[in-house]
Amino acid sequence: MIEVQNTLVHEDIISENFVCNLNRCKGACCVEGDSGAPLEKSELAILEEIYPIVKPYMAEKGIQAIEEAGTWVKDFEGDYTT
Repeated sequence: MIEVQNTLVHEDIISENFVCNLNRCKGACCVEGDSGAPLEKSELAILEEIYPIVKPYMAEKGIQAIEEAGTWVKDFEGDYTT
């Protein structure tokens, strides 16, 4: 990770092209990197509450990740992420 003005950016930005699909994501997660989507503490309980509702629509790989790690994790800086 490279820090650019208090923002962590993955090293792949140097060699890979990235284009956001705003029509699909609506800008909901404008932080690209290894940590996942950033979360506020108030969102943690919401994720746990809605997981059973959205689980039938998720890919098996995503379900497996949540079953192993939970609906949220703390990253290496202690921030909450998906």
